[in-house]
Amino acid sequence: MLKKYVITGDIVEVYTYSKYVKGKGGALRTTEKSEDIENALKNYANTNQRRRDMVRRLACCNFNSEYDKFFTLTFKDNLTDVKEANYIFRQFIKRLKYKFGKDIKYLAVIEFQERGAVHYHVLSNIPYVPQNELQELWGQGFLYINAISHVDNIGAYIVKYMTKDNTDERLQGLKAYLFSRNLRRPEEIVNHDQKEFSKLEDMILERYDLENQSPVYESLYDTEILGSCEYQQFNQNRKKN
Repeated sequence: MLKKYVITGDIVEVYTYSKYVKGKGGALRTTEKSEDIENALKNYANTNQRRRDMVRRLACCNFNSEYDKFFTLTFKDNLTDVKEANYIFRQFIKRLKYKFGKDIKYLAVIEFQERGAVHYHVLSNIPYVPQNELQELWGQGFLYINAISHVDNIGAYIVKYMTKDNTDERLQGLKAYLFSRNLRRPEEIVNHDQKEFSKLEDMILERYDLENQSPVYESLYDTEILGSCEYQQFNQNRKKN
């Protein structure tokens, strides 16, 4: 049995797999074109899910303060080229760093409007700035600031803006999210060393009081390599006893 804890701020995720397999698994390559296409779509779907998981965890690890900002950036022109849009976005980040300092944090996800235009949803720890001044810094179109004081899982909040279409070719081979290098990464603990894992697991159970609360979300699903997986998510901001 393989067991894994992923800790991201106030969110604790527990994965319990029915099998334990060392090393990496991989799919056999086929010469059948139809199967190649099917495998490519499946691989992209898995990549898309990993993107969403990483964004959710980075958000929870780094943006849980009442002073953090969530804003949306749009282009007044119908800009559909993701590479060009990303270049413009990075120039905007340079202006933010010049104004607020190089230590600012940000995490941005790409979404497409119905007309196909790119826009960004951004989490950042920039200090207070009037909306019109921030929009002037952006200089490409409208900028909307969203209230997030009511949000108890900022990761789940930002992920809902990411594309769920696993066949969307516009982001294949490109970054679906952009982030600053100074973001803290999620803590991941796996039972490769059972003795050490037992100590860490006891510490996690005590620190987060997991045995005395109910998960806010749980599911059971099958994986190709590790068998069935029982997934549980605990939110310290929303404990259920």
